[in-house]
Amino acid sequence: MLDYDPFDYALHDDPYATYRRLRDEEPVFHNRKFDFWALSRYADCQAAVRNFTLFSSAQGTTLEPIKAEVPTLINADPPVHTKMRHLIAGMFTPAKVAVLEQGVRDLARELLAPHRETGRIDVITDFAAKLPMAIICRLLGFPKADEDMLRNWTDTVVHRDEGVFEMPDEGMHASYALYGYFAEDMKRRAAEPPRDDIIAALMAAEAAGELSHEEVLGYIFILSIAGNETTTKLIGNMMFQLHRHPDQLALLHAEPDLLPSAVEETMRFDGPTQMMARTTTQDVPLHDRIIPKGAKVALLFTCANRDERKYERAEVYDIRRNPRDHLGFGGGLHACLGAALARLEAKVAMEELLAMTGDFAVEEARLQRMHSPQVRGFTHVPVTFAGGRA
Repeated sequence: MLDYDPFDYALHDDPYATYRRLRDEEPVFHNRKFDFWALSRYADCQAAVRNFTLFSSAQGTTLEPIKAEVPTLINADPPVHTKMRHLIAGMFTPAKVAVLEQGVRDLARELLAPHRETGRIDVITDFAAKLPMAIICRLLGFPKADEDMLRNWTDTVVHRDEGVFEMPDEGMHASYALYGYFAEDMKRRAAEPPRDDIIAALMAAEAAGELSHEEVLGYIFILSIAGNETTTKLIGNMMFQLHRHPDQLALLHAEPDLLPSAVEETMRFDGPTQMMARTTTQDVPLHDRIIPKGAKVALLFTCANRDERKYERAEVYDIRRNPRDHLGFGGGLHACLGAALARLEAKVAMEELLAMTGDFAVEEARLQRMHSPQVRGFTHVPVTFAGGRA
């Protein structure tokens, strides 16, 4: 019997056999236990993210009921979403992000320096968990001393307990802690000269009446989590897949220019964003079933990205593929605002990691995976290496 339960820890290590069955047998799947629906094919997920009038984000993009009443960028439809995204979209264009490359590289080298001579590194805890949070903290204007604390809170927010259809108490406490931290930061800023960062731009929008104070706090909350989780898990997933596919690692060493394509293929093949939810605004007939109005619908991006109806040899990890049309960064109006930054961070991080490690091996017995219905990745990726190549 086919079952898809994103809160089942047993599914998290390798959901792809279940995903294949969903695509082939029940492309419109209903989970009766938690009363949500799931779309698994590429064409259906792509159509859904492009149709915000039918598949709304306003009731939240998690399967669990939304608890915040104030709209955030991720939990909003036009015109609210249009207004909020427009405020800082210009800060995340590829051209704006490109100027950050040297700073990202310097930080990556600084983080890797203590491990160069040891032959061992935990790719997540020693490196990938620190780099993106440091960068987003710089963009938001938060002090370096607070990075570990903020990262721990954001990690706790996305964790889910097995079989539990709601955010754990620890996640709620972490959310309150983050909101409190942001409120105090804004309070201090009000008595200081204006800075040149994202929060300063949001505070200026609040002063101009374009955003409420609660909307600014929600905006910072989303940026803090998105700026940390996606890239951290992408780097860990990519190291794992290169370990599992030594032919692709050898190819990447031989042709370093393939790295941007390898990033895209990892986002397609084993991306960090498993799914995002929407809520139907009317009955939706699809594949001989009817999704009722008001239903939560999981758009299974990592499943859709392996749809053979879209990609030839979809279950093969091929770094030459360069699948820029994958759904790893979502799509439509809610396509990831920070995609260019994530791509840059992942590219630089992998360049520096591979230069240090050369041929490496993941200690699979010591891998530890995070547990979340939405985010796919590891909390520990221990690696041994002999040293970089000349």
